[in-house]
Amino acid sequence: MSLSIFPDRRRNSRVPLVISVRERSENGVVMCVATDISPCGMALKRASDTLMEKPVMLDFQLPGMEGVVSVPARFVRQVQTASVQLGAVAFERTPELLERWFSSLHPQPSIT
Repeated sequence: MSLSIFPDRRRNSRVPLVISVRERSENGVVMCVATDISPCGMALKRASDTLMEKPVMLDFQLPGMEGVVSVPARFVRQVQTASVQLGAVAFERTPELLERWFSSLHPQPSIT
């Protein structure tokens, strides 16, 4: 099942990306899988049925980049299916490492 059941309200384009994400909150740690990412947020599949109303901390690594991205985020949508929870999160800020990663995907032409 894809997250296409959600209306698309993004300001930024998304990039398909399947990576492991660790979600930390006052409830503990939940392992997730990101299915796409934008500078403002990401879509997640969660191994939990808990609805998160408070902000969480997400930790993940981006392909080709050194270091772990840690970013506070809040869930803007959550839908429970029979096997997994689908969610969409909005980052509270865009981490510098994520900005650099997106820039590397779409390098700006140099002006000489």
